Amino acid sequence: MLAAVAMLGMQCSTVSKLEKEAYQVRYLPLNNYFVRNDIEATKLQKLIITNETAFRSFFGEAAVMGRNGHPTPVNFKTEYVLAVILPETDRSTDVTVLDVLQNGNSVIFNYHVERGEKNSYRLVPFAAVSLPKPRTTQNMEFYFNKK
Repeated sequence: MLAAVAMLGMQCSTVSKLEKEAYQVRYLPLNNYFVRNDIEATKLQKLIITNETAFRSFFGEAAVMGRNGHPTPVNFKTEYVLAVILPETDRSTDVTVLDVLQNGNSVIFNYHVERGEKNSYRLVPFAAVSLPKPRTTQNMEFYFNKK
């Protein structure tokens, strides 16, 4: 337990240092998707998704009637997805992406979680964004920072 706390402290310190000289990355929130019900949502999942097959293994499309009712398209030839999936809950929960920052090869995904009233049903809260794909993600470091 102590090692986990120390690592968390180191990551928070690292993220704070990186954020000081980081710049904002253009991103697009992904709307009208849901976390597939065959995903075991028992713990926080932080995802870096670079292809359609991996994306479809986590998310399904949730088209709705009216304007802007179609899922946000993702072109995996030019974009990749960062997502955070929270554990299943019976509380209304909003996950908001605050920003995505970059400092050199480090990408910081800042998000906020707001929990509300207890529901009579269960849900799997998440947030996902698409970003312009770099030439490679091999030397990239990704930080998912809950604020």
